[in-house]
Parts: sequence; structure tokens; C-alpha cells
Amino acid sequence: MNSSVSPRAQGALLALPLLLVVLLTSCGMSGAAMRPIRHNPPPLVMLKGSTASLSWIYGRDCLRGVQAYLQSAGADPDVALVGTGWVDPTTGRLINGHNNCVAGSPSMDTVVQLIHQRGGMAYLTITMNTEGPDPWTTQQAASYIDKATTDQVYIDVIVQEVVRAGYDGVIMDLEGVDHTYPAIQHVFATYNQRVWTAMKTLHKWYGIALIPKLRDNDYNYFENWRLLASAADFVVIMAVDESYYTPGPAVSLSWLKRLATYALETMSEMVSHIIWELPLYGDAWHWEQNGWVFDNAITFRQAQTFLRQAMVTHLDATASNLTDPYAPHFVYTDASGVTHAVWYATGKSLCNIITAFWSELKQEPRFSSSRLQIAVWWRTTEEPRDFWPLLDALYRRG
Repeated sequence: MNSSVSPRAQGALLALPLLLVVLLTSCGMSGAAMRPIRHNPPPLVMLKGSTASLSWIYGRDCLRGVQAYLQSAGADPDVALVGTGWVDPTTGRLINGHNNCVAGSPSMDTVVQLIHQRGGMAYLTITMNTEGPDPWTTQQAASYIDKATTDQVYIDVIVQEVVRAGYDGVIMDLEGVDHTYPAIQHVFATYNQRVWTAMKTLHKWYGIALIPKLRDNDYNYFENWRLLASAADFVVIMAVDESYYTPGPAVSLSWLKRLATYALETMSEMVSHIIWELPLYGDAWHWEQNGWVFDNAITFRQAQTFLRQAMVTHLDATASNLTDPYAPHFVYTDASGVTHAVWYATGKSLCNIITAFWSELKQEPRFSSSRLQIAVWWRTTEEPRDFWPLLDALYRRG
């Protein structure tokens, strides 16, 4: 996803050994203006695995992402790739990211082939760099979207990449867009409908990654969920980055429930077509000038490194809870006297949240007969490896 917008993105077939999945365990806790007729889906399924999950592999971390993917591909073979779908808004062309999948090449083609060999679906992620080094502006992003509503060349560029590399579909992930651009909500919906139409012609799936929101006038104003419900086969609700200004979980059960309430209010017809994206990472803060400052997203392995440091220096036992079943966290003071806060997910804590959320959704009549579909950002060898066997055991139980 767009690494410049949220921490979730900050972070030969490939000459990697095939890794065996050897862990088996269980979860441990139970827990308006635009309304075209929805087309009949092609004879495909959005998520093929026995576990209804979609993994994101980010090009900058592709080698480690693929290595992690191979450990769980048996039950979790579907992947969205961020690497060859970066948009240049001045031309509409797609440009390659800094992918490390293949030595000396920005190509991710071998990853698409590997996913297909493992029986999975490979989705091309369309995104744009609107922050970070050498960013495009949010105004340029909005102007690109507007031009693409009338210039077929902009749509054809996406189609050509899908066909060229053999992708099974597209996920649109434009995040940094000027919300003051004239009629941007309708313009963005029209743009998505055009890409969707092009994917239907190819008999490919089309999804939209939605920035989380709890009300109509949230900061990501350019995304109107009511309009976008009629512009794709499915949506991915990015239920990540719940906490930023003060330490807290990257996702919580209460926040998921609020997001689900808003989704039911705005796109009830999409209930069985929602994929809930969850974080396989944590976050770190430090205390500075009487306030918390967000540092960055961290992997599970990094969180364990910080915890070892905390045990050596000073762990604040009153502000820490390493056994929190949903969101382990700790506060410590380093050797320089700086206070830090770390919140992270373990395999079990994230599985506990999924179990409880699934139980909540089953109470909703419009969802009760559906399987919970999830996505995770992002795959890396530094993720909590026990998450995947725990998740697979959960889905086997149903």
C-alpha cells in the first residue's frame, strides 16, 4: 500500500528454498447518484485459500515477504503486490517501485508466477507516492483521477500491466488525494467505475482499498463509501493505524466494531464483499516536550528487541501489560533517560481479535452466513510466525 501515507506501508523463480509449514495449533480464545446493477462475478473466487486471507507483499521488502509467504502459502496463497503499480500522475503511466524481488531488476513477474504455482490469486496494487522523498502532491493525485475519468489511455495503462504480468485483478489504493478538488467524491467514484468496467471485460476482480473512517466528514473526505459501494467487486477496509498521536493499539476490537457499524450504514450491500485489513506490525513512540511523538511502525521482531532493552534499563510495570490478550504493550526508559512506549501484535493477540470480531459479525443477519475475509499488511520474516497456524486452525473450526 502507499507507504508514504500510513505506517502500514513503511515498511529465477526466486532463488529461495521452499519452506515447510510445520506449526499446528489453535487460537486459545473464542470469542445514491450512481447505482449501476452489480454484474454477475466471473467464474473466479476473490480468495482461494482455505483461510479467507490476503497477504500484502511490499516491493522494498519483497525477498523477505516471499520467504514468509512460502511458509503459509498452503492455506493462505492469495497476495496483493505493491511494486509495479505506482502511478505517475503527470502522465498516467505506471512506474516500478524499488523492488528487491529479483537481483538487478525491478520486476515482480516471478512473484506473480510463484503465487499462481501455489494456487493463489495475485492482485496488482495501484498506488501513488504522495509523501516521503520526492512526492507527488495531493493536487496532482486529484488531477490524475479527474483526467482518467475521460481519457481512456489512463485506464488502458492499468489494463496493459494486468494482462502483461498475468495479474488476477486490481486493488486501487490511492490515499493522498486533495479533498478540496471540485466534486472529488463523484470524480473518484467515476474513476473507479471505469477501472472496474475494464476489469470486467478481462474477467478480472476489482477492489478498492478504503482508508478507515467512522463518519462521513472524516479526513479522507475524497472517499465516499456510499458511492464506492457501486464501483467495485469488493472493498478492503484498512483497519490499521488506529493509534498515532498517543500510544495505543494498531487495531482494537472496539474500533473494528465502529468501522463495521459505519460500513453497514453506508455500503450494506457490500457486507459479504468486505475484506478487513489488519496489521502484522506494531508501533513505537517516545516522550518529548510534554507529549508523545510517533516514531514509526515496527515489526514483531523489533518489538521483542525493544522489550529486551527495556528489561535491561527500566520497564514501567504499572504502564505495561505484556499479557494483554488483544494488545500487548510496554513503557520503558532507555539509558539516555528517554521514555518510550511500544504496542505490538503477537500471533495470538491478533488471532484473538479476529475471533472476537468474527463472533460479533455473526450477530449481523446480513453477514451471518459469510466467512470473515481478512488481509494483512505486510508479509516479512520478522512477523509473528505463529499467527498463520493459529489463523488456519480458526478457519478450520469455522
